Amino acid sequence: MSYIQSLTVFSYVAEEGSFSAAAKKLELTQPTVSFHIDNLEKNFGCPLFIRTSKGVSLTIYGERLYETTRIINDLVAGTHKEIQAMAQGSAGRILLGASTIPADYILPPLLSYFLKAHPGLSISLITGDSHTILEKFSQGEFPIAVIGTKPDASLISQPLWTDNLILAAHPNYKTTAQNPPSKDWLLTLPFILRKKSSGTISSALNALSRLNINPDDLNIVMEAGSNQAVKAAILNEIGVGFISAWAVEPELTSGQLVALPLPGPVIERQFYAICRQPLLPACLGLFWEYLIAQR
Repeated sequence: MSYIQSLTVFSYVAEEGSFSAAAKKLELTQPTVSFHIDNLEKNFGCPLFIRTSKGVSLTIYGERLYETTRIINDLVAGTHKEIQAMAQGSAGRILLGASTIPADYILPPLLSYFLKAHPGLSISLITGDSHTILEKFSQGEFPIAVIGTKPDASLISQPLWTDNLILAAHPNYKTTAQNPPSKDWLLTLPFILRKKSSGTISSALNALSRLNINPDDLNIVMEAGSNQAVKAAILNEIGVGFISAWAVEPELTSGQLVALPLPGPVIERQFYAICRQPLLPACLGLFWEYLIAQR
């Protein structure tokens, strides 16, 4: 039997005040109980019990060991409850990576609903552009992520929501818009672009390439590190920019921004959920099922 088991035997003897009573409670033979106590006393190099004809009582050394044993037993019992809760999915921490549009506009209400339904869980949300999130996922920083670029076929993934990209502008640009829009007109516009690691700009530039518009020919006046920075620059009439409809819905509704026409079909992209197996603790599997059900 292990050292922990010997301490369990020791605590029963201390509480019962008798080797035979402890043996009965533990469903062990009295020689087995004596064997464990003898081994403990040999290991500690001191007597743990005072033996009398009426039973046993703790020595000063035994009292100190009993105090520590109670702490150990409480820790083991508490850990047992925690592990059971984690195995049942009612406790645990979920590490989630997400690119900026899902993190800022789509996930918050979904996470709120999930946490209200599972009050014993917590979520740590790590955000960044799609390239950064995918890189951190590959390095094992979190087991589940939501990104705006199509993941490699080797990854476990599920498609989630679609996103419309618009060419957003201050209303003053609306008077210069062409209908139908032409390539030459687009090339005259001052563009504000996200970094190339952004899923938004990657999708937009790919769409322009399919329309035979070379991204290198665009009049780029500013590069921004976030959707918020792009939106602020557009609102201040620095230029126009591709941005998710999710990010500018209030401004489009209020008329602070307008969507300029583009040649060709609507620019769409797909958001994907990716995960790494096995999804443990159980709350990860629970959240994964909830997430993919939202598509």
